[in-house]
Amino acid sequence: MIYIDPDVDLHTEEFVQVIIEFKTSPAHVAILTNSLLSLEEAIEQVEQSHRHFQKELEIFLGEKHYPYRITHYYKKGINGVALEIQGIAIQQLLYSQVIKAIYLNREISIPENPIM
Repeated sequence: MIYIDPDVDLHTEEFVQVIIEFKTSPAHVAILTNSLLSLEEAIEQVEQSHRHFQKELEIFLGEKHYPYRITHYYKKGINGVALEIQGIAIQQLLYSQVIKAIYLNREISIPENPIM
């Protein structure tokens, strides 16, 4: 099951900016959790997840003529992409075998004087 941030508007025809997190961990995280995996194998798994996602985009969105734009590729802190897409088109991505979560792309900051 894919987690969808409740702040993502799935009913709008407007474009929303989201971050798509893949199920495959970034390479450096993957080798920490699987001692049998080499760094090269982990890097290839990350690359493979991006290729697979690109194919899914062509099927789920391209064939249905939903416009989208990948604005950034993430491979280190998380594995995924930043995507501009119509809110109504996000539901097409629920068939993905690659996606773990969909988050609203927003800037957050830590207060200068956090209360502890």
